[in-house]
Amino acid sequence: MRINFNIVVTVRLTPEIESEIDRIASVEKKTKSDIVKEALKEYINVHANVGSAFKLGEDLFGVSESGDTDRSISYRDRLKEKLRAKHAH
Repeated sequence: MRINFNIVVTVRLTPEIESEIDRIASVEKKTKSDIVKEALKEYINVHANVGSAFKLGEDLFGVSESGDTDRSISYRDRLKEKLRAKHAH
């Protein structure tokens, strides 16, 4: 048997926000609590998918327009090669 507990949260709203919630609740024939819960769920869904800056760009790090994934590792070898070619004249 599962017992479902609801937690009560108190939120301070501006009169304008409360008025909008009342209007939406009336139009959609829902309670104000339902409107606020839906808004919070949407907020959580949007922000739950936002990762750290590293996670968001992880697949791009070390890859430039060349598509090489080891450019940050092999830069010394490439630099040496360019210098050799430059001074070989």
